[in-house]
Amino acid sequence: MEVGFERKKRLKTSLILAIVIIVLAIAAYINPIRSSLNKFLVQKTKKVSTVTKTLTEQEIDQLETKQEKLSTNYDKPKTAWLHKEINDGAFLMRQNGYSYLLHHPEYDSAKIKYTVTKYTVDGKTVEFMSKSKIIQVHSKGMER
Repeated sequence: MEVGFERKKRLKTSLILAIVIIVLAIAAYINPIRSSLNKFLVQKTKKVSTVTKTLTEQEIDQLETKQEKLSTNYDKPKTAWLHKEINDGAFLMRQNGYSYLLHHPEYDSAKIKYTVTKYTVDGKTVEFMSKSKIIQVHSKGMER
């Protein structure tokens, strides 16, 4: 009788330990799971369009700064993927537009083609630039 009781006790202890380990594993991965689920649901609302505008250095800087501020609204575990996507778009705008004009003072503006991405997140529309590329530069009085 003692052997059967000990065996049941060990089985019960092992089962409790396994449950605790499973609960801890789920708790450790809850944020990535939530983020992935959120991304999956939000991706279904994605709309992409392309815009071409001629912008000055200051206008590019304002757009990029506005987008960086927007990204801070999504700097949470649940929307970390969106924060990164918005930030990457702002970085490209700075690199492909603002920095280029800053380092080439002979140009006063640039025609930039950029992709606008829209998502619906928690009932709100989030709109941001996701890709950008200079297609033409302008100097005072002439185009190149």
